[in-house]
Amino acid sequence: MQLDSRNIAGQARSPSVGGVLPTNFVGGPDTVVEQIKRCRDEVGAGVVDLMFQIPGSHDLSFLMRSLELFGKKVLPRIREV
Repeated sequence: MQLDSRNIAGQARSPSVGGVLPTNFVGGPDTVVEQIKRCRDEVGAGVVDLMFQIPGSHDLSFLMRSLELFGKKVLPRIREV
């Protein structure tokens, strides 16, 4: 299996999920929309499986705020992506 050669913050990282590094979309709504569009353009992603939960976090208020923001500000702009 060929290793994913990407790095995180300039540090080479070992693949952690099925032999590849996961792709993360981080930032405000405008940034996330652009990152999702770039993902589609560069790798041809037609379906994106998103996870909002922070592992180990017991504070659901951040998760709920993230879901609300995504639903109102990002989702309407990526429906056609």
